[in-house]
Amino acid sequence: MKSLAEINAEIKKLREVKPKVRAFNIFGGDNHAGIDAQILVLKNMLTVDDCDERWPEGLGSEPYDSARYAADWLQGDEELPPSEDLPPLDE
Repeated sequence: MKSLAEINAEIKKLREVKPKVRAFNIFGGDNHAGIDAQILVLKNMLTVDDCDERWPEGLGSEPYDSARYAADWLQGDEELPPSEDLPPLDE
C-alpha cells in the first residue's frame, strides 16, 4: 500500500497533467474520464474489487482500465505511478 504522501503527490500530478493529455484516444476512449477515475480511486483508496463494482464494463474500456491501473498501483502491483502511464501529451 502506498503512503498518504505518495497518494497525495500522485493526485496532484494527475490533476496537473490532465489538461495536457488528449481528451480521447484513437479508439474513442475518454482519457480525461480515465484520469478522473484514477483520482477517484486514489482519493478513496478503492480496491480492484471496488473498481469491478463501480465500472462493470471491465477490461478494455475506459475509465475501468485507468481505474484498475490506479488500484493496482495503490496496492503495489504496478511499479509506474498512473501519471507516468498516460497517453502522449499534446504537442
